[in-house]
Amino acid sequence: MNNQIKGMFYAYSTEIIRTAKIFFAIFIGCIIASAIICYLLLGAVDDFKMYFAIPFGTYFNVGVVGVLLVKGSVPFGLKMGATRKNMYLMHLYFMAVYSFIMAFLGSTLQQITEWIFNIVGVTNYIYVHPAMLLTDNWVMRIVVDTFVMFFIMALLYLIGLIFYRTGLAGAGSLLGVLLVVILYGVFEGWMIQAAVDLFSNITLMTFVMLFLIGIVLYLIGFPFIRKITIVNRR
Repeated sequence: MNNQIKGMFYAYSTEIIRTAKIFFAIFIGCIIASAIICYLLLGAVDDFKMYFAIPFGTYFNVGVVGVLLVKGSVPFGLKMGATRKNMYLMHLYFMAVYSFIMAFLGSTLQQITEWIFNIVGVTNYIYVHPAMLLTDNWVMRIVVDTFVMFFIMALLYLIGLIFYRTGLAGAGSLLGVLLVVILYGVFEGWMIQAAVDLFSNITLMTFVMLFLIGIVLYLIGFPFIRKITIVNRR
């Protein structure tokens, strides 16, 4: 990693860290508030249970960051004289590191709060996680979330590049075509059947394949960033 990539990585990470702190502060507040509700209703309402999925929040966060990775770092990098190749590599490093960190923090947050809930006797607050389809533990949650979040970031990163490079008309046309294909697949039934088959036979390789698809999506983005300019099309 050369100094130019390190500089861009540090500059963009500093901005994202501030946003991540705000995100986790709000997220932890939501967990505490919902846990208090569960504690107050414990025994008062029969069979009351609250389900909470930390990944829903972290997956949304990395998706937004994937889009902002283009909008925030590309103009800055070009103005600072960075080469497109270095920007492209920095984006890969950032997506990999950010996916792992968010997965680590999310799994650790769940582990710590589960211990606290067990101590205070909150038994009606239940976490759900994709790792439950395999083996639900601290390590497996990190592995699964890292793979899934990298895929989400790569997908939204590619969409962000398309928007930046071709403008609203080009990206809107692409999203429109994808929407038509999805709706056609749903109405014909083959997409629903594919989803059922996927979720009924999930293994660790399923998430590895998702990660590899994310790599392919990242590679597809190279032609877009290769000719990208500071002034994007509208």
